This record gives sequence, structure tokens and C-alpha cells, in this order.
Amino acid sequence: MQSSKPTLDVWDSMCIIGLLNNEKDKLPALLAQTRFFETGAAILGLPIAALDEVETLIDGTPAEEKVREFLQNPYILPLHANLEVSFKSKNLRYRFDNKNSPDLFDIAVAAGVPRDQAKKLGRKDSEILAAALYYKAERLTTYDPFLIFVGRHCLQAETGIIIGPPWPSTMVFPENQDPPAKSQA
Repeated sequence: MQSSKPTLDVWDSMCIIGLLNNEKDKLPALLAQTRFFETGAAILGLPIAALDEVETLIDGTPAEEKVREFLQNPYILPLHANLEVSFKSKNLRYRFDNKNSPDLFDIAVAAGVPRDQAKKLGRKDSEILAAALYYKAERLTTYDPFLIFVGRHCLQAETGIIIGPPWPSTMVFPENQDPPAKSQA
């Protein structure tokens, strides 16, 4: 039996910045997802850590006004950090640091993560991921290669969360891109 509750899709800062800056390589897919949110079939979760990373726009102007305007959309849910998110974030940083998992770097590079990004999960990325997990998001949308690696090779099987780039604008969101989201009983 399917739940009628909308799914939660969390965006990281790269998605927010891509949309606010009208980045041509990101905009079509992000707008396709936005149209899906407008139907009420999903909610866009924006972790405070992701919003904190959006400081300036591509033209050098402060991003605050555009971020505040974007947050007025009824389909957006700000995801606030709490003690559990903080602990989960720390645990994720520890787990996905090649100092603690020596094979992690080689596996990530072999999976296509650029060498300079394959060493560890950064602080903001771990906060965004922790918020997505805590709030039980079905998807974390990101362009970050290491986050995508962590999702596909580690966390999807454990938690059911799908971590990947936006759905292509030519596809009906959310079918047919990644493995199916966890079933809802």
C-alpha cells in the first residue's frame, strides 16, 4: 500500500546555487524537479547547512535576498539541525574519512570520484547528509561526486536513501533513474 504522504527530496547547496544562478548545465533538471514539487507529490527539504553555504551569486552580489525569496515557495521545508543531526554528522565524517577507512580512497577513485575529492566527507556535506537521513528523505539531490559515491556504494543499501544528481528534465520524476526508493508500507 502506497502512502499518500509526499516524499522528501533534499537538495544540497550546489543545487540551490545552480538554480539561483540560472546555471545552464543544471537549470533544466532542477526546474523539472521544481515543477514536480509544485504538484505536491514531493517536498523540497533544504538543510540549514546547505543554505549557509549559499553566500554570493555568480555576479558577486549577496545571495540572501534571492535565498529568502526562494524560501517563500510553499513546497520548501527548511530542515533544522538538532543534537541528533549533529551526532549523525560527526559519525558520518568519521566513517567516510580515509584515515579511518584506508580502502575508501581507492574505492572512491575507482568509482570515478576525482582524487582531490575522495579523501573524506566534509563538514557541511556531512551536515546536509545527516539532515537528509534524520528527516527520512527518500532522496538527496547533489552534484557532489563523493556524496554520490557514498550514497550508491554505502548508504542506499543501509538506509534506502538515493543520493544522486537531479533527474534529467526529459524524465518523469522520480521513476527510472536510480534504483527504486524504499517501499512504503
